[in-house]
Amino acid sequence: MDSITSLVSKARSAYHRALTMSRFGTHVGITMGTNIALMLLGLATGALAARLLGPTGRGELAAIKVWPTAIATIAMLGMPEALVYFSGRFPNQAGRYLSSSIALILVTCPLFIAAGYWAMPILLSAQPDWVVYAARWYLLIIPINAFVGMASHPLRGRSDFAVWNALRLGPPIGWLTLLVVAMILKLSSPILLAAGYLAILFFYAFAKFYVVTRRIPGPFRPDPSKWGGLLRYGLPCMFTTMPQLLNLRLDQMLMATLLPPRNLGLYVVAVAWSNGLRPLLSALGTVLFPKVASISEESARKETLAQGSRLGVVAAGTVAVPMMVVTPIFIPLLFGRDFTAAVPAALVLVAASAVLSFNIILEEGLRGLGYPKAVMWAEILGFIVTGALLALLLRPLGIMGAAIASLSAYSIVAIFLLIQAVHLTGLSLRRFLCPVPQEILTAWRQVKRMVSLGGQLK
Repeated sequence: MDSITSLVSKARSAYHRALTMSRFGTHVGITMGTNIALMLLGLATGALAARLLGPTGRGELAAIKVWPTAIATIAMLGMPEALVYFSGRFPNQAGRYLSSSIALILVTCPLFIAAGYWAMPILLSAQPDWVVYAARWYLLIIPINAFVGMASHPLRGRSDFAVWNALRLGPPIGWLTLLVVAMILKLSSPILLAAGYLAILFFYAFAKFYVVTRRIPGPFRPDPSKWGGLLRYGLPCMFTTMPQLLNLRLDQMLMATLLPPRNLGLYVVAVAWSNGLRPLLSALGTVLFPKVASISEESARKETLAQGSRLGVVAAGTVAVPMMVVTPIFIPLLFGRDFTAAVPAALVLVAASAVLSFNIILEEGLRGLGYPKAVMWAEILGFIVTGALLALLLRPLGIMGAAIASLSAYSIVAIFLLIQAVHLTGLSLRRFLCPVPQEILTAWRQVKRMVSLGGQLK
């Protein structure tokens, strides 16, 4: 016990010393470290699920979850982004904004559940009846997500990144535990796994809400008068989230509707592998949103966005190329030889994930500047391109067609976002794409300092 207490004390001391060096850099470092942990958890759970269920069973599990999860994201009405924004602008009212947002979602979520229940047989027409039945029950993720999905966003808005990042680890650790138990007991039922994960999220919601309410100021009574402001900011974010979500998931959604489970299972593994890239890069965008929103001087806000974009270009290229090199080796090694056919699509999706990560940095920065509509139009354009290319390529090329559609759509979104950023900030395109040597050197020094502080914990 004394050794654990000593380790916690050293970690806290190192964290506060890091903050004195660079608060922004430390928050990025902590978030990136958490994202690496999430990446490793994602790869571990993806490999376990693939080996436990095989290509067909993995596709059936994905079919159960893909549409309810998409509907749940839309049903949040943009409240997660609104909570980050308003908690950053008005940190002393974070508790009131949180409770008001949750109350609003609980009032509106029955409409989304009813619509999803009615539409599920159509959306999953290529799947067995029992998959449709399970997906209908999985719609319960919507009210659960009102607590699990939103509770910690005020922490991010208030730049309480240490606790916010710790809370992010709960669901994937729970999912990993469930899969390990299923492997031990040899339970290979997609329905049982989906139901077990819902139960984990339900109980985790209580623990998460308990922690958050002790980190942000109250009161925690809902205030319907806040709904107007929340919706005015949140709805454009929701209409951004819809095409953004469809850009990310439309390929899997259409496969669940049109193709056999095995095809979906192979593609899910390719996506799981390529998603390992995103946590490494999205840390910058995660911290950039509240950072930009909290700066009062307009010119400084714009320059912070441009700097984040430049660093994103360097990070995306640095991480994506090595990952593409090892893809043909690690997919059969991690997921099993049954998934070797997913390798070509995974290579394309790694490149797509690098572009997507850069897009996230630009989008978060534009939201921090107060321009969520610019992000919305970019994602709508991407959705149109994704839909058109999937219609052309999915049937003749299968999962490779879906991968090509994703890469093309993300690239077009990146171009549009850069045009918007240049227009809204008045800065040149070069300021968003070409890092200066001093910035690279400063970032490298910050990494060395963080590593040095980490060594003091040993």
